[in-house]
Parts: sequence; structure tokens; C-alpha cells
Amino acid sequence: MEQLQKTNRGSRRLLVGFIVSSGLLLAGCASKSSPPPPKVQPSISSPVAIEPPIQPQPVIEQSEAKPNRLGLCQSELASLKTVNPKAYAARKAYFDSLVRNASVYSAVRGDVNTSTKDTLDALYKYKTNQVCAEIQRDVLNGLIRKGESLK
Repeated sequence: MEQLQKTNRGSRRLLVGFIVSSGLLLAGCASKSSPPPPKVQPSISSPVAIEPPIQPQPVIEQSEAKPNRLGLCQSELASLKTVNPKAYAARKAYFDSLVRNASVYSAVRGDVNTSTKDTLDALYKYKTNQVCAEIQRDVLNGLIRKGESLK
């Protein structure tokens, strides 16, 4: 039970790190603005209906999508325990190590320079995506092996 609580705390810290990273990425995107569209003056000789500009529909921000993706990764890891216990043990150990290291980084992130933040944010995003892809692949391969054994 204590190990599960430690893992949950570590996962929460990792989520916080991802959310902070996503916010920084979104802030960088928001600072780039496109030039305003040219204004068209209607001619006096023919009436022209001016329509208001089309407002883009709100999209799910990356910060909202990140926890879902990490949660999916964790649930696939739990599924891997049933599908392939040996692969589960290896992936779980790596995942827990990644979460612990990300927690350490998250604790000092506010005290490091922007270049370091950019580098480590990218590193942890890459490592997390990598391990989640490996977990997903292991689950798929395990299920395929079980399905093919039905012959």
C-alpha cells in the first residue's frame, strides 16, 4: 500500500511537470501572432454584407490531453501485468524510476535557467513517450501471441 502511495505521489508530480511543460509550450505558441487580415472597404455603388470573422472552435489544450495520455499509459502498464508479467516487471521498474527522476527535477525546476528547463522538459517528454510506446507495443504483442495460440 505504501509503495502504491509513493507511486501515486510520483505520478502526480510527473503530471504537474507535464502540465507546466505544456503551459510553457503553449505560451511560446501564443506569443507568435499572424499579421492582421487586410481590411476590405465595401464599395458605395453595390451594398456588400460584411460578415463577422469566423471564430475558431475551442480545442482541447495540450495540458488537458497530457494527463489523459499518461493515465492511459499507466492503465496499459497495469494491463501488461496480466498479458506479460515478465515485460511488466521491467517496464514498471523503468516507469517508476522515470517518475522518481521527474519528481526530483520538478522540485528544482523553478530554480534553473530557461535553457536547462527547455532541455529537461524535452528529455522527460521524450522518455515518457518512449516508455509509453514500449508498454503499448508489449501489450499489443502479448495479446497477439495469446490470440494466435488459439489455433
